[in-house]
Amino acid sequence: MIKYDYYYLYKGELYIRDSIFVRLISTFLLAIMLIILLGIYLYNWSLNTVKNEIIKSSTAQVSFYLESLEDEIERIKILQNDTLNDEYLEKLAIRYSIMDEYEMMESMRILHQRLISIHNSNSYISNVSVHILPIQKTISSSNSVSPIDMNKFELLRVSEGAMGAQLVQYEGKLYLTTLLDGKSSLSKKYMVEVEINTVALQEALGQFNIYADSGTYLIDLTHDVVISGKGNVENIRLEDFAENYTDFESDTIHHSKINGQNIYVLSVKSDYLNMLLLRYIPEKLIFVPVQDFYIWLWIFTGVGLLVLVLYSIYTYNLIQRPMRRLVSSFRRVESGNFNVHIEVIKKNEFGYLYQGFNSMVQNVSALIDQVYKQKILNQKSMLKQLQSQISPHFLYNSLFLINTMAKLKDENLIPFTKLLGEYFQFITKNDSDFLPLHEEVEHARTYTGIQQVRFSSRLTVNFEDCPAMVKDLQVPRLIIQPIIENVFKYTVENTREKAIISISFRLDDRALRIIVEDNGMNLTAQKLEGMKKLFYDETGSETSGLVNIHRRIRLIYGDDNGLHFERSSLGGLKVTLQLNPKVMV
Repeated sequence: MIKYDYYYLYKGELYIRDSIFVRLISTFLLAIMLIILLGIYLYNWSLNTVKNEIIKSSTAQVSFYLESLEDEIERIKILQNDTLNDEYLEKLAIRYSIMDEYEMMESMRILHQRLISIHNSNSYISNVSVHILPIQKTISSSNSVSPIDMNKFELLRVSEGAMGAQLVQYEGKLYLTTLLDGKSSLSKKYMVEVEINTVALQEALGQFNIYADSGTYLIDLTHDVVISGKGNVENIRLEDFAENYTDFESDTIHHSKINGQNIYVLSVKSDYLNMLLLRYIPEKLIFVPVQDFYIWLWIFTGVGLLVLVLYSIYTYNLIQRPMRRLVSSFRRVESGNFNVHIEVIKKNEFGYLYQGFNSMVQNVSALIDQVYKQKILNQKSMLKQLQSQISPHFLYNSLFLINTMAKLKDENLIPFTKLLGEYFQFITKNDSDFLPLHEEVEHARTYTGIQQVRFSSRLTVNFEDCPAMVKDLQVPRLIIQPIIENVFKYTVENTREKAIISISFRLDDRALRIIVEDNGMNLTAQKLEGMKKLFYDETGSETSGLVNIHRRIRLIYGDDNGLHFERSSLGGLKVTLQLNPKVMV
C-alpha cells in the first residue's frame, strides 16, 4: 500500500507536511470538544450531587425506620415477658385443678382484658394469644377463649439458643413467642404469642413511596418472608432486581435495569431482626432537578457542531478541494495515464503547484514511454520462452504410454488415442496465448481421462465442473494440466496403493482458486518446505514444470498470485493456483 503525504511548495521551498485541512479541522474540533466536555463534566457533577443527596436522604430514612422497628419489637418482647409473670396466667397453668368454675372463668376474663390492653398498645400487634397447655385452652385478644391448636403450639416454639428478636413464621405470618418451661422438673406450661401486624408494616413501608414508580420491601431473612409497601409499582417485582437478596449487604446501593428503566436499590439490614429493608428509586427522578441544564447542554452541543460543519465546509472549499484535485491527478499518473492536465484558475499556492505538475507530467511522459514499452516486449518474449518448454515434456511420455498399451493389446488403446489426439490438437493450436477458462478446464479433463484409462483399477478422480460465472474468463494456456500431470508423476506412478485426485474451484471477491489435491503418502515436511523454497526463490534457474506455471502467472497477474503449496486433507499435496480477478485478462 502506498502512503500519500501532502507537500506544499511556496517559492520552490518545502514548508508544510501533512494535510493543512486535517490540522485546521482537528484544532477547531479539539477546541469545540474541550468546551463540550467541560459542559458534560458540569452536568455530570450536578447530576451526581443531586443523586448522592437523594440517596443519602433515602438511606437515612430507611435506616431510621428500621431502628424504630427494632425498638418497637423490643417493647413488644418486654410486654411478652411481663405477661409470663401474670398472676392469673400462673393460676390457670398451675392451680387449675383446685379452682372452681367461677374462679377459672374470672381468671380467663381478667387475662383476656390484659391481652386486649397489650394488643391496643402497639400498632404492630395484630393479635396477642396465650396457649395454656394444662387446660388445653388458647386465650387471645381477638378470639377470646378457644381450644388449643397443638400443631401451632409446637411450630411456634422458639428453638433453643435462638438469638435476636426470635421471630417465628407460621402460615405466612410472623410471630413473637415466649415459652415458659416449668421449673423443678415440671413440664412446659404455657406460651405467650404475639402476631405481628403485616398490614401496619405495609402501611409504614408505603410512606417511603413518595416518588412515582418507587417502592419498598421488608424481607425476613430467617423465614424468607417478604412484605411489600403499599403503593409499590406492580410491574416492578422483587425478583426483577434481587434474584438472591441475601447477597445484599447493609448500607449499600445497587443499580439495576428493569422494564427498560434504570433503578437504584438501597439496602439496610438489621442484625437484631435478621431483616433486610430494600428501597428502589427510578434513576429518572434524579434528572428532574437538572433537566433544564441537560436541554441547554444539548443546545450548546448542537450549536457547536453546526459551527464546526460550517467552518469545515469553508475550509474544505479553500484548501481540501484543490488538494484533492492535485492528489487525484497524481494517482491517474501513477496508474499510467500521462494525458493529465490541471486547469489553473487562481493565482495562489495551488496555482503554482498546478503549473509545476503539468510541466512535470509532460517531461516524465516522454522519458517513461520508452522504458515502459521495452519492459512489455521483454515480458512477452519471456512468456513465449516459458510456454515452449511445456509441450515436449508430455509428448514423449505419451508416446511411451502408447507403445506400452500396443504391446499389451489393451482394449482402451482406441479411446486413449482419441483422447490423446484431442489433447495434442489443443496444445498445437497457436491462435492466442489466452483462451476461455472452460476450454483450459476441458483440456485438463481430457488429460485426466487419458490417465484414467491407464490407471483405471486404482485411480479415483473427482473433477468439479467449471463455475458458470467464470467459464468465459480469459486465462493463459496450459496452467491446469501440468499441475495434474505432476500428481501422476510423483504420486500415482510411484505407488501401487489406490490413488485419489480432487480438482475443485473456489471463487470470492479477491481471487479465483483452482485446487488440485491427492492422497500421496510420500510427501514429508522436508519435501514440502523445499518445494515452497524452490518456487519462491527468484534467483533460481529452474524453469520447467510447475515452476513455469508459477512464474507465468506471477508475470501476468502480479506477485500475489501463482502456485501455493500445503498438505492436503487427503494426506498428500494440495496445490492452489490463484488468479486475481481484478487483473485478469
